[in-house]
Amino acid sequence: MASWSDDVGRRWGRRLLARTYQPGRMRAVTLRDGPPRAAHLDPQLPRAVLRWTGVKWELVKVVPDLAAAQRLMRPRKAGPEPW
Repeated sequence: MASWSDDVGRRWGRRLLARTYQPGRMRAVTLRDGPPRAAHLDPQLPRAVLRWTGVKWELVKVVPDLAAAQRLMRPRKAGPEPW
């Protein structure tokens, strides 16, 4: 039987892995002056699309707006046509 401290350590490890960035995760950063803001506030501004390598964020591409960034980060998967 596992001791109390082993169980706490396992649960803590699972929570830590669930909230940390996994390699390959992508994000779009708005290229503007000032502090970071929510993406929907300036959808027309250019974005830098970044990918997490497990150690640092690397630039993938600079795109003209939020829609282009979303298309790059979440490409359509092949499948049946939507209705």
